[in-house]
Amino acid sequence: MAQIVIILSKYFFIFYILFFLWHGFIAATNKNNAEKSGASLAKQRLMIILFHINASIILLLADPAAASALFSRSLGIFVFLCAAAYITGKIYPNSSAILWNGVLFLSDIGIITLYTLNPALAEKQLVWHIAGMAAALVLPFVLDKLPRLDKFKTFYIVFAIILLVSTLIFGNEEFGSKNWITIGALTFQPSEVVKLLFIAYLASALSQNPSLRQLTVPAVLCMVILLCFVAQKDLGSALIFFMSFMVVVYIATSKVSYFLAGTLTAGAGAYLAYLVFPHIQVRVQAWLDPWSDVANKGYQIAHSLFAIATYGLVGAGLTRGFSTSIPVVDRDFIFSAICEEFGVIFGIGVVLIFLMIFLEGAVGALNAHNRFLCMFCAGLTSLLAFQSFVILGGVTKLIPLTGVTLPFLSYGGTSLLMCYVLVAIIQWIYQSCVQYENTAPPAPEGRPKRIPAPKRRKRAADEDISLDEVLQYNKRRKDGR
Repeated sequence: MAQIVIILSKYFFIFYILFFLWHGFIAATNKNNAEKSGASLAKQRLMIILFHINASIILLLADPAAASALFSRSLGIFVFLCAAAYITGKIYPNSSAILWNGVLFLSDIGIITLYTLNPALAEKQLVWHIAGMAAALVLPFVLDKLPRLDKFKTFYIVFAIILLVSTLIFGNEEFGSKNWITIGALTFQPSEVVKLLFIAYLASALSQNPSLRQLTVPAVLCMVILLCFVAQKDLGSALIFFMSFMVVVYIATSKVSYFLAGTLTAGAGAYLAYLVFPHIQVRVQAWLDPWSDVANKGYQIAHSLFAIATYGLVGAGLTRGFSTSIPVVDRDFIFSAICEEFGVIFGIGVVLIFLMIFLEGAVGALNAHNRFLCMFCAGLTSLLAFQSFVILGGVTKLIPLTGVTLPFLSYGGTSLLMCYVLVAIIQWIYQSCVQYENTAPPAPEGRPKRIPAPKRRKRAADEDISLDEVLQYNKRRKDGR
């Protein structure tokens, strides 16, 4: 009986995620039609519930001896998902429900997968999910009470550097990186907090049409923080950090030359790091040819590829995989475990859910009424996007592997908590805090003011639209002018 349910469920799971994505597309393209968009959002939530019930039945059938405990835990996750969907709609009434649905679906997939890998970690992960959602629900009330966030740029950068220096002095080494601090029974990663602080600093420092000279200090501070990450051997965070920095700088300046210069600098730095750090050489060699030393250096990536490809498009079936043979599968390689048990089609669906989340974050940035909020939202979205790309690219052998977590799926306390905080801030920006409205700085003196209009002639290829003009146009459109 259990085997039949598992086999049939492989196809049901694919249906759930594809139907979820299809109605995400419908909701995103019909935001002006409240009835149609609301119906699609409700169908997305129904797919989450059906996925959870189906997966829970399989877990119960696979381990009848622990049926009572599994039922109570499954019920707890179900209550969490339903409560989170309801309360976020009340606290964030004008935010992106599509984004919340994507986060909840990924969270459920992650917890279910962890239960098949390590039930003890899955229970801890559920606690972190609850803590992260609690933080997300409290955050808008806190942010609304604070003064304007762009007034604290000095605090952001000073606190970020203090955290990194403290990690270098007092930190513990785990998985080759010295990026953990232990205080009593609590262990956390300061680097996760630093990412948020530095994006807030960049958005504050670059929100006033910066010149090349005004970019000098943020660039130097970025280099200092990157060197701290390198000293901790946390090169995955360094890469995510630098690429997010480049995105914010490009949005602030619209200078392609700055982006290209930064990319060349990153390439030179990566090559230098390859020459200096032996463990990077090992990772690059394992990336180039894992099969030459599959029992040692290439073991992780080789088994990751085996897990993804062995059972094809529909997977082995939930609880029927062998992903526990991959070291650190619950953190770095959880996507491989998902593909092994749910199939490659389902894995592609997971990637598309991430893409849906990032697109909603980009929409939030474009619709912001203020340069600071626009760059802050774009920076936070880029953090999540690059973190996802780095680990997905690593486990599929697209790029050398770096040890970072996959947002909302991988096991990890601090990382998961900060992912919820990042999404909560993006959703708060979606609601366009009143104290930030009508504060976009005027266009530079001497430059004609150009406001795009629906019936305006098409611009020539060499003309550009400034960020200020886009923000002003969005405000006018919302006011109905």
